[in-house]
Amino acid sequence: MNAQQKEKINGFSKTVRPDLLRGTVSSSVIICTRNRTADLVHALNSLAQQTELPTELIIVDSSTTPVQGEESFASVFSPNYFPATQLKYLHTGPGLPYQRNIGIAHATCAVVHFLDDDVELDANYLQSMNSVFNNNPHFAGGMGTVCNIPDSYRYKAYCMLSRVFLLQRNFASGNFTLSGLPTHAYGNNKFASVEALGGCCMAYRRTVFQKHLFDEKLGGYAFMEDCDFSRRVSFDAPLFFNPDAKMLHFASPLARDGVVKNRAMYAYNYTYLFFKNVYPRNRLKIVFYCWSVIGLFVVAIAKRDWLGMRGYVQGLRNYYF
Repeated sequence: MNAQQKEKINGFSKTVRPDLLRGTVSSSVIICTRNRTADLVHALNSLAQQTELPTELIIVDSSTTPVQGEESFASVFSPNYFPATQLKYLHTGPGLPYQRNIGIAHATCAVVHFLDDDVELDANYLQSMNSVFNNNPHFAGGMGTVCNIPDSYRYKAYCMLSRVFLLQRNFASGNFTLSGLPTHAYGNNKFASVEALGGCCMAYRRTVFQKHLFDEKLGGYAFMEDCDFSRRVSFDAPLFFNPDAKMLHFASPLARDGVVKNRAMYAYNYTYLFFKNVYPRNRLKIVFYCWSVIGLFVVAIAKRDWLGMRGYVQGLRNYYF
């Protein structure tokens, strides 16, 4: 592809018109969405510019009004943009784990990519990810990297506190802490084996779904459903972090809960997943769980996040009482 076929957008190389390459690994892309038409259209435009198009593209939509009827979506979710890709549109009830499982049931390819509806991909994203799967049959899954996390993040005081209290953070090993919370390798520049995959850019071999599905008890936005899934898979087989597969994640504010409800869900889901995945294997880790719960409140105080503190209290009360 010559230089005139590319342009630079947000630091990424994006093809003006992709060569319709088919890789050695057939791949499905599943995008779950709800009430974010503009974000979804932007993500699909990005996907259409891939140097290696997916074999199959599945949209699982739980929008109040089906997005299929909107002109902006219909114009891009079409053979004009994806001439070599099988397109599938499904309208379902809400719940991210439920939507992911519906997508899995309709996926037919060897590798299944999960992308959020508010991302923008580097032009080589799929090609880079599929190449790892093709050349490393021992990996059951993997993820790319998010490039728009400020490097200054790792030096903030609350990030240091997150390390002390074994909390979730980026620029880390990609493994789980002793308290059962995930760390993410986002921001690192070396390929690595990891345990925790982020839901905005994770992929698995389809054979994984013969044993594992997403936990539908984690309803709604379902904080940490991606980490729960990767934790269970990582007990069986290795996962990878690929810094060459780059994307931007905009974390759209649309169709999200308020702060209190958001933090309540986080505290509730963390507790549920600790007692599901960690405590049965080592009961002594309850000490680290308690330490991390204290850390959630310490970080909230450091950030003067009073609504977040209220949410943590609500979530823990809902779980235990």
